[in-house]
Amino acid sequence: MNKNVLTYLPPQPSEADAPDTLLSVAVVTEMHDNMPASVTLNGLSYNVVGFLSLMPGIVSGARLGDKVLISPVQDGVLIHGVVMPTGTPARASFGFVEGKLVIEAQGAVVLKSGSATVELSEAGEIRIDGKNVRTKAKKTLTLQGGQVSLN
Repeated sequence: MNKNVLTYLPPQPSEADAPDTLLSVAVVTEMHDNMPASVTLNGLSYNVVGFLSLMPGIVSGARLGDKVLISPVQDGVLIHGVVMPTGTPARASFGFVEGKLVIEAQGAVVLKSGSATVELSEAGEIRIDGKNVRTKAKKTLTLQGGQVSLN
């Protein structure tokens, strides 16, 4: 048998299996705290022990029922990414345009840290919530709108 072709995923992957195995496609079957916790492949369930990420701290964005690319590791599987059919619109994207980081999403974009939140809606609304919000300008601060309300 050619060791470079994975025809099955061992029921209980071990550290010894990892160097000789390739990638498989599984389905996310359980979530915990908005993160995939287990996947199913060929009727067997595997614990998700981690995610491969090109950017540290940014996870795969997998949801329940998504197909994911996995590889076996000790104590479970590692998710390498979400499998999206050709022609499927991206849920979100980011890139650099004219030296600026541009983040786009099908719905709202939310930046959150603790109880502070900045939300950009697809309808064009911007909401900033926080304990204290400070604006500082070295020169002119311009507020422009159809109506400006204070308190």
